[in-house]
Amino acid sequence: MPVSLRDAKRAPEDREWVRRAYREYLEDLSRLETGVFPVLGEFGERGPDLVAHWFTSERACPLLVLKSGRPVGFALVVGAPVGISADFRLTEFFIQRPHRRLGVGREAAQLIFSRFTGRWEVSEYSSNVDAVKFWRRVIGNYTDGRYVERMLDGEVHQRFNSAVRAAP
Repeated sequence: MPVSLRDAKRAPEDREWVRRAYREYLEDLSRLETGVFPVLGEFGERGPDLVAHWFTSERACPLLVLKSGRPVGFALVVGAPVGISADFRLTEFFIQRPHRRLGVGREAAQLIFSRFTGRWEVSEYSSNVDAVKFWRRVIGNYTDGRYVERMLDGEVHQRFNSAVRAAP
């Protein structure tokens, strides 16, 4: 099960795949009932505008997650603005349901952190229990437990340096 990444800005078909998968991503988030992610269509269709910005922003790096060469997810890495104590933030991360719990997300996250070495921040809503467990496990393994976690406004934030990863 080779997992790889591809820059989604390069090919129109990759951008289109991310746009379609974003709807599925929002459906998953709306099930969390955090009050932050409305049911699709509740406040109109803003998703296409949000995703379009990913492909025009110089600070955004949308990535396709590939399993055996086929798209199964996406991630959005954003260069943090000046004054933030991180170089990179993983602001979106999605793996399609049939590919979850198979190691695809873990492997993709490790590839992302290794590709963008520096100071990282990953955050997730505390009510998204599965995401919190996933990121604690993935970041803990990646950094050998050398990360800082804090709660802020209902979110769990993990901060770490991707350069601390021990060689396999």
